[in-house]
Amino acid sequence: MRILISILLLVSSFGVFSQSGKLVFETNYNTFSQASLSDFQEEFKADLPEIPIQTTDDFPGNIGFTLGYEIVNANVLVFGSYNTTGGKLSYSDFSGVVRITESLKGYTLGAEYLVPFNKTDSNFTLGLRGFGMYSTMSLENFTEILDDVTEENIDFQSINLGVGARVIYEYPLSFLIIKASVGFDLTFGGTLMFQENSDFHLENNAGEKVKTNWTGLRTALGIAIPLNNQ
Repeated sequence: MRILISILLLVSSFGVFSQSGKLVFETNYNTFSQASLSDFQEEFKADLPEIPIQTTDDFPGNIGFTLGYEIVNANVLVFGSYNTTGGKLSYSDFSGVVRITESLKGYTLGAEYLVPFNKTDSNFTLGLRGFGMYSTMSLENFTEILDDVTEENIDFQSINLGVGARVIYEYPLSFLIIKASVGFDLTFGGTLMFQENSDFHLENNAGEKVKTNWTGLRTALGIAIPLNNQ
């Protein structure tokens, strides 16, 4: 919540200092790759051969949200985004329940340079972006065998840096603008560190670092509200 508030304050500050701009709201559908976490989840299944545990969620495509402010004179969009996805293994029978969940959340702050495709058609724009991402992951292990209940929860955090490009289409409608876009983000880093002690990181059975990886397709549908400050 504090991160989202900081994004709102930062975006608002650009509206104060720029002469004209657009307030942007977008809903995103993303297919970000989390292959490292997906493989790590599969190791849980291999480590529990006596339990026929099944994968019920494997870090699927997800819905996200973006709030931004476009500085029209500079062709720059400052934005903040929120995304969430996760994995889940579960098994239940008459004797009890075993459930392992990995809840992953990502907070993004970045800037995008907007390049019109040509001077005669300003509806299509190329966006070139750079950004940083802060991620949190909660790993929860819940076991209930007869009347014996065990719950374990471990929290992790990671930092990704990324670049991306997208094609944006804008359609003016009354006092607002309809926006749609499709693009691709590429991220680096992302080692998952223990929140209680950042000197230690999460490893798989081969001793390799487990990482977040928000690389993938990003689509968006939203609105832009022009703001003119005198």
